[in-house]
Amino acid sequence: MFEYLEACARCEELELPRGEFVATYCKDYKKQMAISSGIAIAIGCPLMFFWDVAVLFFVLGLFLLLLLPTFFSYKCLINKELMAEEYFILCFKTKKIIYWSDVRYKKVKMGGSNKSITLYNANKKRLISFDELIVGFERVIKLAKRSSITKK
Repeated sequence: MFEYLEACARCEELELPRGEFVATYCKDYKKQMAISSGIAIAIGCPLMFFWDVAVLFFVLGLFLLLLLPTFFSYKCLINKELMAEEYFILCFKTKKIIYWSDVRYKKVKMGGSNKSITLYNANKKRLISFDELIVGFERVIKLAKRSSITKK
């Protein structure tokens, strides 16, 4: 399933415009999160007579349900000068602007099923990170290489 979602993100990345683009979570990943939360809650309903099992499924379903606004609203405008990230945590909007000139270090994981890039400032404080389910992941890696950011 994870490989399918990676492939979907790479296909969506081909449709991004040249230059400035908006990185978001893959559409199929958002659908999968919504379906998973619905299934977890639906399984918990008939199991109300078995309290421990029902609570487990309800908590899992509610947790995924609370994460949905974050996944559906995540946007990161990326160009050669900056990265402007914004998303909702429940009903609170979060914005962060990171300039490429502030990025000094990068940590890239390309092995296994967890591909990610994390960018740090001069004090080695984490600024932003992207994983492979973000549409535009490969382009962020290319921009980090072009900016001659050193590895952490």
